[in-house]
Amino acid sequence: MNRFLRITFLLLTLGISASPTSLFAASSQDPLNLLSNEDKESKDKTPNIRDMSSRWWNQYKELEEAKIFETEFKKLINKLETTVNDVEGEQRGELLERIAIIRNLAQEYKKLRYSKNSNLDIPKALVLKDSYGIQEYLDVNQLRLQVGFLLQQTQEEIARVTDSISQTSNTLDVLKVSYLNSDAGSVEQLSIVLNWINSQLSKVIEEELLLNLKSREESLETEYESLQETLEEARQRISFEPFPQEEREKLLAEKEDLDEDLKQLNLKLSRDISETSIGFTSYEILKLDLALSLLSYHEVLLKLQRADDQDRLASIKQLEEGDKPDLDELRNLIAGSERAIQLAEDEISKAETLARDTLLSSDINLRQQTSEEKINLQKLSDERRQKAQLILRAMSDVRITISDNELLLSILKNIEDRQQSGLNRTWDSVKEFTEDAWDSTVQLVNRPLFSINERPITLLPLINLSFIILIGYLVSKLVSFLVHRFEKKHKIKNSSSLYLLHRLIHYLIIFIAAVAGFSALGLNLSNLTLIAGALSVGIGFGLQNLVSNFVSGLTIMFEKTLKVGDYIELEDGTTGQVQEIKTRSTRINTNDNIDVIIPNSYMVTNIVTNWTLKESTRRVRIPFGVAYGTDKEIVRKAATEAANNVQYTLKNIPGKEPDVWLTEFGDNSVNFLLLVWVAHYGVRRPTRISSIYMWELDTAFKKYGIEIPFPQRDVHLNIVNEEDKHSLPLQSVTGESLPIKDDKNSNKDDK
Repeated sequence: MNRFLRITFLLLTLGISASPTSLFAASSQDPLNLLSNEDKESKDKTPNIRDMSSRWWNQYKELEEAKIFETEFKKLINKLETTVNDVEGEQRGELLERIAIIRNLAQEYKKLRYSKNSNLDIPKALVLKDSYGIQEYLDVNQLRLQVGFLLQQTQEEIARVTDSISQTSNTLDVLKVSYLNSDAGSVEQLSIVLNWINSQLSKVIEEELLLNLKSREESLETEYESLQETLEEARQRISFEPFPQEEREKLLAEKEDLDEDLKQLNLKLSRDISETSIGFTSYEILKLDLALSLLSYHEVLLKLQRADDQDRLASIKQLEEGDKPDLDELRNLIAGSERAIQLAEDEISKAETLARDTLLSSDINLRQQTSEEKINLQKLSDERRQKAQLILRAMSDVRITISDNELLLSILKNIEDRQQSGLNRTWDSVKEFTEDAWDSTVQLVNRPLFSINERPITLLPLINLSFIILIGYLVSKLVSFLVHRFEKKHKIKNSSSLYLLHRLIHYLIIFIAAVAGFSALGLNLSNLTLIAGALSVGIGFGLQNLVSNFVSGLTIMFEKTLKVGDYIELEDGTTGQVQEIKTRSTRINTNDNIDVIIPNSYMVTNIVTNWTLKESTRRVRIPFGVAYGTDKEIVRKAATEAANNVQYTLKNIPGKEPDVWLTEFGDNSVNFLLLVWVAHYGVRRPTRISSIYMWELDTAFKKYGIEIPFPQRDVHLNIVNEEDKHSLPLQSVTGESLPIKDDKNSNKDDK
């Protein structure tokens, strides 16, 4: 507790005057204000270390001389050191280290703020000459590339510094919140203050650095534009000369040496490598050596191609006025130059991938090696990294050579364009546009999008997959068209066999298309165990209903217990004709012309009444009743006559004649049952059939005078005389007899 009070007292005495008035004024202020009123009025302008506001830095920012800045900032450092020296324990050492960091940051800021560094390391602009040789022209281009590279680096650094300033600002805001939530006068609060000053210094240093970078960017942009204009002017003043023969011979000799080196490296790489760590690292070094040699080889090829281009330009320059160069020879030269550039760019891409993978890969674990092997392996690892860095530098040289070749190539193309007629020029433009579009399309479809089982998938296999599935869909539609056409031609209606054949062919085509499509993606479908495992997982997580319906659909079609055209009735009373059986559901059409979609699994697991499964006829039961006393033979005759008057009734078929049964003596009528066999076209209209038979029954009953009874109730009233009222007991609602009291006796009893 004494230690805490002592630290609090020191912080208050350093940041605020000891007078009670100033102490009250400071304590009443926001701790994030710049300075207390007393600090503003005092001669000592050292910021209050408790005032965590960016405004406290303004007094240092306005100082114009480095010495004054150093003197004023030293006062803050001394105040911080005095406060930290009173902290006891290990924490004091940590706080003093942070103060040392603040001191170093202040020195770094002083260098950036007050050191006027006019040397921005920018190449000086060239003075335009009256005539340029080819090498001088290429030197101007190389200088332009150098300035462009510096400009790109500067812009990347500006983006990085801007992002860092934003992150530092966020850190300052977090520290302010931590400061307000900390205990006043605690060591934790003092640590937050030091971190905040550290971050604030880092921010102003980055801001000064950003100003210098933007100034450098403006100078580089101006210089790059100037060099671009110089390059265009120099192109009009080139004096073409043949390529020096001595240089050509040197390049040819270098090419032969590189050919021999490449043969030796390929021979070494073809041998079996050792499975030890040293053998594997040596093999990687050989691959890096091969990449370096290939880069050098392509650079020599580019220079030889440039020599041919230069000789051709010199020969064209020497032609007399009116003579035209051979266009075929010129086009072959242009094609050869473009091919050399493309091969070099491809090799650069491969070498860059190899070098970056090498630099990013970790070294082989040395702990499991002996001391001697560890030393050798460490040397090989260092050599491997050095060669990767050499590859990156060699790539830069090859890119510069490519740029030089492209300049000469553009001059050759301009000469070709000037020599072409209008029609040929238009055709070549269209051809060039088509080739560029085709190349762009090929690059687009061959660009990896994602990977499956470590195999990169490009756009081309996806297009092949879509095309194969589309072909399968069209073939399935063609088969469906042929089946329907066969049905119409032979006047076949609702053939279950044809429908089953059609659906099986459809499933087979879709399956073959899916397998072919996934094979086009490069997926190995031979491992059925993995496929079955994947399918089982998918089924377990939500596909079980779909698979159940699919299997149920196949079961229905193969069992033929339910066919297209059948008339069925479900458990809930829904009736209708089966229109189609698909992979997931069955569609039935009711008599009201309403389509009902039913899952196939329901058709398999529930009771379904199929009225037309085997037989196309059905017996209909029509119940009716007649009044008591009616001659039953006349009833039979009338009902049979009514049944025969209906067109749906089957007639003259043994065992299926209409029949009338007496079934019950009811409360109000004698009940009969008319049994009639109806044809297949009447089976699908059960309600309509019942209505027609009842209609005819009513007509026949009226013809023969048969009465159709209806429920009746007779009420019998018993009138009781005065004399007999004592002899008949009264009954209650429940049927119990109630006693009858005589009025006279009652009066007597009352008396």
